[in-house]
Amino acid sequence: MIQLPENIRPYATGLAKHHFWILAAVVPLIMLPSLFVANRQLDADMDAARGQIEARMASLRKVEAITPHPNEKWATDIDARTLRIKRETLAEWTKFWESQSDLRQWPAALGDDFVQRALALRPDGRLPRKLLERYQNGVRAIVRGLPARVGADERMLSANPAEQAGPGGSPAARSTKALVRWNEQDQRRIFASFNWDKPPSTAQAVLAQEEIWVYGLLCDSIARMNETAAGAYNAAITDVEQLSVGYPAAEEIPGNSTPGRLVTPPAAAPQAADPYGMPPQSAADPSAAMPAPRPPHPRFSGQGVVVATAPTPDFPGMAGDPAASLSPDDALRNWIYVSFDGRPFSAAELAASPEAQMVHLMPFVMRVVIDQRKLDAWLVDLATVPVPIDVRQVRINTGPVPAAAAGTAPPVVRRPHDIQVELRGTVGLATPPREAVVGLDAATAADPPVADQEQPPSPADPPPEGGAPDNDPAGGASAVDEPVATPAAEAGAAGPAAENEARP
Repeated sequence: MIQLPENIRPYATGLAKHHFWILAAVVPLIMLPSLFVANRQLDADMDAARGQIEARMASLRKVEAITPHPNEKWATDIDARTLRIKRETLAEWTKFWESQSDLRQWPAALGDDFVQRALALRPDGRLPRKLLERYQNGVRAIVRGLPARVGADERMLSANPAEQAGPGGSPAARSTKALVRWNEQDQRRIFASFNWDKPPSTAQAVLAQEEIWVYGLLCDSIARMNETAAGAYNAAITDVEQLSVGYPAAEEIPGNSTPGRLVTPPAAAPQAADPYGMPPQSAADPSAAMPAPRPPHPRFSGQGVVVATAPTPDFPGMAGDPAASLSPDDALRNWIYVSFDGRPFSAAELAASPEAQMVHLMPFVMRVVIDQRKLDAWLVDLATVPVPIDVRQVRINTGPVPAAAAGTAPPVVRRPHDIQVELRGTVGLATPPREAVVGLDAATAADPPVADQEQPPSPADPPPEGGAPDNDPAGGASAVDEPVATPAAEAGAAGPAAENEARP
């Protein structure tokens, strides 16, 4: 062992004793400059690659803009590839639509003739009045079956006095063996939105059934979390305080993510009070604009949902917008779907939005009482459902139940690990595939020409190693060189036998 001199030994002892703190200060001093240099180099490489891509794209646009194009074969090649991409897009859209066929099951209780007509219904089709009357009468029983799917007692028509608060405000014991207690006022709110005084239109029936499908999807998720429970005492989810989809779940400010969401106390902000309770902001800030008011919806009036009281041009078809006139069916589409960033669509925006052509994102809100140890498992269950469910917000212990403010709901008994969780997100509903949306007509989509089909590689002529790109001169001919061959060349290559077969 190396013997240190006497005058150095005290310093070595101190270094060994405090080596952790010394390294904690020295390592960042060494690593941070290296990290900055690596990031700068990475940014430079990305900028260089981006510049090369933009330069190549610019050169392609210049060549494509030449009319007539000097290289007819190149233009034909581009058109063939574009057509193939459109067909692939339509095929993926069709696959997405067919993957949700299990979700789009019309209730058998409505009758076989109703189910057949509903499944064959086109986007602009109409159901006979007698079938709409049948749906008006049958949808009530369908909605009243939702509590059973979640494992709760049905209380959509009347409250159960045995489950109201006992003496002194203490909660009464459960009167049934139900695993889940679903807030009665929330149940009645849902039932009221499907309890119609007159037969619905076809659009109203279709949109209402979409909501029932989403309600059932969320109820089944809660039921799966309680599959192994022997009773309410060990159920993962014990209470459903709020379950909303579509219009009631849409947010004026998605995720409360706009500036001004933190309210400053009046003492710290002597400026003039804002009527919305927001701190004053600079007029030059474009993000300081208030969100658009909630438009009216025929099915949710009088249910405690605040709607716009003044006419506004933001929602065509409302009073005060003389340039547009929406039908009652158009008003049914106000704020039932949202964009990919969570912004609610009005009926006019929904019809004009390119992103809403293939998928409709229906917002939802679930406020439940759950064993916090099962929260991760519930989020995984929602993420693995075949129908796309995107949970965008998870709020824990957000506050009292909305119905509890009016004193109509009993206090909730909490177990040691129980927490209140509010989930907000969207459910992706596929729309019927349409050729015109992707730029195809029925004939082109149904009967692709032979010139656009990919030819399998010949065993005698394997592709070169390294996977050379299609149009690389060093890698061989383009993948579509053979399909776009002229008919004369094909006839010559086929030989006399092919010519004889082609003759009448």
